[in-house]
Amino acid sequence: MITYRAEILDEVERRRLDLSVGLLRVYNYYRVLVGLGLLAAASQTLIGTRFGQLDTGAFYAITGAYTLINLLSALATQFLPQRVFKSDLPALGLVVYDILILTTLTFLSGGVASGIGVLVLVAVAIGSILVTGRLANLLPSIATIAVLYAEFYLSLTGQGDDFFQAGILGALYFTAALSIQRISRRVRMNDLRALTQAAELADLERVNRQIVQRMRTGIVLVDHDNQIRMANQSALALMGQMQEEGRTRLPDALLHHLVDWRKNTQLRISPFHIRQDTPEVRVAFSAVRSDDPAGDVTIFLEDTGEIQQQAQQLKLAALGRLSASIAHEIRNPLGAVSHAAQLLSESQNLDQGDARLTDIIHSHCQRMNSVIENVLELSRRKPPTPVRLTLSDFLHEFRTGFIESVSNAVIEIDVKPRDTEVRVDKSQLEQALTALVENGVRYSREAGKEPFVRLEGGMDPRTERPYLNVIDRGPGVPEDRLPRLFEPFFTTESSGTGLGLYLSRELCEANQARLNYQPQPEGGSCFRISFAHPDRITA
Repeated sequence: MITYRAEILDEVERRRLDLSVGLLRVYNYYRVLVGLGLLAAASQTLIGTRFGQLDTGAFYAITGAYTLINLLSALATQFLPQRVFKSDLPALGLVVYDILILTTLTFLSGGVASGIGVLVLVAVAIGSILVTGRLANLLPSIATIAVLYAEFYLSLTGQGDDFFQAGILGALYFTAALSIQRISRRVRMNDLRALTQAAELADLERVNRQIVQRMRTGIVLVDHDNQIRMANQSALALMGQMQEEGRTRLPDALLHHLVDWRKNTQLRISPFHIRQDTPEVRVAFSAVRSDDPAGDVTIFLEDTGEIQQQAQQLKLAALGRLSASIAHEIRNPLGAVSHAAQLLSESQNLDQGDARLTDIIHSHCQRMNSVIENVLELSRRKPPTPVRLTLSDFLHEFRTGFIESVSNAVIEIDVKPRDTEVRVDKSQLEQALTALVENGVRYSREAGKEPFVRLEGGMDPRTERPYLNVIDRGPGVPEDRLPRLFEPFFTTESSGTGLGLYLSRELCEANQARLNYQPQPEGGSCFRISFAHPDRITA
């Protein structure tokens, strides 16, 4: 706070110095004009004046020297650096010099009746602006004493005794000086107050901008032509744009809803994807001027992923209770059936048909047990413990462990840039990635091709978030099955449980990542994991 106040005071002083130097330069030119004017007025014969009536030669000599000195002073103030005038002494000396010279010219012209004493009033007024503090009170004192002394000396010589007018001038000197000093102080305080308020407003604006930029809610301000005037980082990420793109128009999907809302402000818009590779968002519009929806509009974008995660937590809690009931009600009798079938298969009296039936019983018992294990996995899963990982190093470690357990699998890794980092629970990411890679290897082999999976990672230039693509050479997913691809217990194989992809998506969402399917034009499948930004992930 002390530093903050000192900076404002320094700025006030700098502005006062600029003003003082500028005024001093103008005042020097004024002094030159005063000297020339006095010489011209004393030299003309059309109008009678009292200039130099006591000693014309001395009047011309002093006025000429005064004009020349003023010209040199004007040139000096024009070229000297401002720091020379940071002190009040140069201005004080200049004004005192003017007071003494002009008072001398007043004496040579027969006293205050000559009118030159009014010029002293201008010098005192200017000095009260240029000189601050108690030194400013010295100027009207010197001027009043000098004028009164000149009149007193003239009265001794019998040339004049106009003390009343001299006293009036002295009173004017003090009145002008005190009034201008008060106005100067008020201007300085107003300047200080204005700078303080401006600095506070600038700080508030910076804080507001930081808050807006850090908000998880995307905020976009558009004008009446739907041109983007301002958008925070969350909004750019949700729209799939980058700050460097410099786009001034909204994405088509968002623009379409904005146009509809301008026509009907009561319209409620369902959550939607602005782009295929961006998260689902809920949008709300608010006119900057409540009575003018056709003008500037503020758009609020909320990622529905957080709400979905809360719903997932509730769903997982319900599944946990359900799985406990399943384990109690099904697993024990299922184990008994499996054990009985195994004992029956060891009987010597079974024919080939009955042995086949026991194999079927045992096979389906194993499948049911696998379903129960997967459901139990949902309830047993601990909250994620995210750590910062280098994606390339993690994938190479994962490949080594996977190939040791799955023979004849080819896993290709390509991460650009190589220092791409993610913040996830390592074990949960490994579990989700294992399911995806196992599917890719299996479907590539079933398509009669090499069991190959390609892992592509890097930073998405539009969202500035890390991603990981799991690409295989299988037949791909039929378009009519895409809507149910991640549903639990949905499978295209008779031996599958339908929980692999569902569990993988659940694990990703628990780590604030998204798992999506992206068809490949050249064939095969691509599952993309879009991670949260490693520096902005929430607890």
